[in-house]
Amino acid sequence: MYKVRYLPLALDDLRDIVRYITYTLEAPRSAENFLAKIDKEVLKITSNPYRCHLYTSPEKLKHEYRILHIDNYSLFYVVEKEKIEIHRVIYSHRDISRILGEKER
Repeated sequence: MYKVRYLPLALDDLRDIVRYITYTLEAPRSAENFLAKIDKEVLKITSNPYRCHLYTSPEKLKHEYRILHIDNYSLFYVVEKEKIEIHRVIYSHRDISRILGEKER
């Protein structure tokens, strides 16, 4: 099994998502369920990280991202040797290529 590491920016993304669901949408149980679903789906990719397709961006990115869709969110990760690095968790209806491009600068 591959080891999983969340980069600080991905952890910030998750904190922001949980805050939004909990306080703005006033749905704390949904926030808990979302985190549980993230854990469940990330655990699945630890045995086969290449099962998710590559993200194709209109511009060249520094990393070769794989994308895992979870509800209305997209989790972007990189596979390196025996490690999976989760770089971002982004709401799927945002300008993903711009957000990923900003991170790479």
